[in-house]
Parts: sequence; structure tokens; C-alpha cells
Amino acid sequence: MKLIWLSDVVLTQQGKILAMFNVEALRPASVKPWASLSFPIRIIAPVAAFLDVLTLAVAMEVARRIYAGPFADASAYIGLSFVSGLTFLVCGRGGGAYRLPCLLAPQRLLFRLAATAGLSALAVISLLFFLKAGADYSRGSVVIFALLSPVFILAERAGLAVALARAIDADILRGRRVVMIGDRGELDRLTSKEIFHFGLDELGRFALSLPAGDDELTPDDKAVILEALKFGRKHKTMEYALIMPWSRDRTLSEIIDLLRLSPRAIRLYPDHKTRDILLQKRESDFDPYLSVEVRPEPLTRLERSAKRGFDILVSLCALVVLSPVLAVAALLIKLDSPGPIIFRQTRWGFDDHEFKIWKFRTMTVMEDGGRIVQAQRQDLRVTAVGRILRRTSIDELPQLINVLRGEMSIVGPRPHAVAHDVEYGELIAEYALRRHVKPGLTGLAQVHGLRGETKTPRHMEMRVQKDLWYISNWSFWLDIRIVLQTAVALAVNEAY
Repeated sequence: MKLIWLSDVVLTQQGKILAMFNVEALRPASVKPWASLSFPIRIIAPVAAFLDVLTLAVAMEVARRIYAGPFADASAYIGLSFVSGLTFLVCGRGGGAYRLPCLLAPQRLLFRLAATAGLSALAVISLLFFLKAGADYSRGSVVIFALLSPVFILAERAGLAVALARAIDADILRGRRVVMIGDRGELDRLTSKEIFHFGLDELGRFALSLPAGDDELTPDDKAVILEALKFGRKHKTMEYALIMPWSRDRTLSEIIDLLRLSPRAIRLYPDHKTRDILLQKRESDFDPYLSVEVRPEPLTRLERSAKRGFDILVSLCALVVLSPVLAVAALLIKLDSPGPIIFRQTRWGFDDHEFKIWKFRTMTVMEDGGRIVQAQRQDLRVTAVGRILRRTSIDELPQLINVLRGEMSIVGPRPHAVAHDVEYGELIAEYALRRHVKPGLTGLAQVHGLRGETKTPRHMEMRVQKDLWYISNWSFWLDIRIVLQTAVALAVNEAY
């Protein structure tokens, strides 16, 4: 019997569900031999744009051959094809021609697509008029192009819609991986077609009871949301999709506040009444599948890519340059005291994902449990070589491997032992928000002297404030500045 596990839910092919919470499980999808060959749904718009430009170029070539003959000079018409294609892209983007619902169902915007194609032909005619270049081109070819371009565009979009439908059936296209949370009635009304029109790939759905007339979450609903967070972390969701009546603003605020524990984006999607009204209006400027991002991720995709590129470059260069230092440190540790060279300890990273942090062993103990004592000045557990490594922060250099593996970043909030995360998470309300970005080898708090032992909760609060400021104000140049300040701080201050 095939089982699909969704957190605390087991779904069998016979439809039996054993659940601790109100969780709607997904039905098992049929396995296709090409299932591994899949592409993100966001590539559809660029592909459609390329096909539109190519289609208008073909229409121009067909028009030239019809009127001027196959042996007429084609090079003069290449520029006109470019102008028509650029005009269609600009006007089409503004008119919603590249929204996913329009690409999947072009019949909703037939007139607008044809009109946009007509505008592209008009742009060509206007260009020839203002440049007084009409004598260099066949007017008959341009007129035929103006007549053919709408027909070609509509035919191309119809063919694209058929191809996309088959790609969806074959699981070649995939949407954003999301966890759905919302009112049970709204979730039940949501069809698989509508889910894909939203551009989503549903990992699982968590239904809330939301009693009528009560605008506050029940304790059971809060438990469901916390379970959704666990499920989202386990399955690496890209966002949390809220599907519920827009009139329940107080409930929405409560849900959003609970979901702040995760760095993932939160989007609010239109309820069934809104979708029904907008779907009845063809050519509407309002997209029935348009969502509202109520809370974005801390960093955009471009910012994450830039930060990751910086991490890889710096960590690789540092490992090469510092390899003699790493080798000497490893040898001294081995000669100084028995035990492994590298000390590995469990830490919580981005979105509470566990990883093993690497350090040179500097103590006679290897603590990694529910209770860990922070290092103090004149700590008797520190070895002779370890004291030197800690003062110079050389013991932290193996974490460059964690950076290369993508578990850490060069700059970010310093990761603490899990025992300390649990302890301070209960004392400081916003402590968990530090894990909205990857932990860092160095950070803003560290270059401001907030490092080492935290003797009181107030010391940790000051560190958290610096970390949260860094997350809210991140920039590429801020990372570079912190790296330079770290070099200065290491030359001036001593760790222990």
C-alpha cells in the first residue's frame, strides 16, 4: 500500500486519513517517466514573449513574400520586425498579456491581444511616416503585415495554450511550492485548475475552523497554524498562501502574526466571491488570480543570489589564502590534547533548519545537548592551544566550509547553540526572527563588540536588536563594510 506522509497525516490510496490536526492531504499524483524533467512556471512569460516577437517576425516575412516576392531584399524588413515586436511586448505587458491566466486561457483577452498586435503594426507605419522612409519599403507588404499580425498572434497564443495544457498534464511545469492555510469552505471551493492559475504547486493545506461571527482564532486554529509552520519548514515551502474571506481582517492579522516565525513570504489570495465576480468580466483589468503579498521575504531572489555569490567568492579565496594557517592549527590541536581536530555542534540556521557548525576544537569538552555552558574568561575547559585559537578567532575559520555548503553566510546573525536558542527564545519575543536569514561567520553585532558570553538577557537583547536591524537594512555594501570592520575588530579585540 502506497503512503504519502504529510506531517502528522497519513493518506492511503483507500482514502483513509489519520490526523491529529485539521490537515487536508494531497492526492497521490501519477508518476510519469519524465517527471524529473520539470520547469518552474515563471519561465512561461519569457517564453511567450520570445514566441510573440518571433511570430511577428514571421508575419512580416510572410507579408513581404506575398507582396514583394521571395527574391526581394529581406534585410530592410528586419528593423521593422524589431520595432513591431518591441511595441507588442511593451503594450502587452501593460495590458496583462503575460499574466499566467491569459497565457493559459487566451480567449479571455482575444480583443486585447488582437488590438495589441494592431498597435505593433501601427508603430511600424508611424515609424516609416516620421522617418520619411516609405519609399524604401513596400507599402503593400506593410499593409498585409498589419492584417496578418493579429491573426498570427492569436493563432500562436492558441497553440501555446494547448502546449501549456499538455505540459501541465504531464507535470512538466511546476508552480511555487506553497502551504495553504485558510477557511475550510474556501479551500474546498478551490479547484486544481484555479490553483495552477495562481501559479502554485500545493504541498499541503491546513484548514481552520473559523467559527461564524467569531473574528478571533481558537486555540485549535493556532495549533493548526503552528503545525503548518513545521510542515512548511520540513518540505521547504516557498510561501504560505492564505485562502480565506477578505472580510475577516482581524483573523488575518492574527494569522500573519503567528506566521512571522517563518521568513517565507505570505500571500493573500482572493476568496471565491471575488474570483467569481472578476471571472464574469472579460477584458477586465483586474486579474481574478492576482494575490496580495502581505509580507515579503527579507531578501529578494536577486539579493539572495548576490549574497550567495559573495559568500562563495570570499569563502573560496579565504580557504586558499589561509590554508597554511588551517594546517598549522590542525597540527597543533592534535599535538596538544587528545580528541578530534574539528568540533561539530548542532545549530539552527535559516528557517530553523538544523545543521552542524564546524570549529577547531579548543576545549576538553564536546558539549552538544540540552544544556551548554558558554565559554568564560579564564575558562578551565579551554586547552592551551585552544586559548590562542580563540583569542585570534582562528577557531571559527572551519565555518568557511559551512558557508560553501550554503548552511551559513559570510555575514549574518551569529548562530547560537540550540540550548541557548531555546532558552532565549522564551525570554526575548523577537529572538526567533534572527533566523530569517542564514547565520553568519561574522555579523553586525560582533563588530559592535557584542560577542562572547552573554551574562544577562539584556546583553542578548542588544545583540538581537543589532541582528534584526541588519536583516531589515541589508545591502551588498553593508556586508562588505562589516567584513572590513571584522578585520579591524580582530586586530583590536580578543575573544576568549
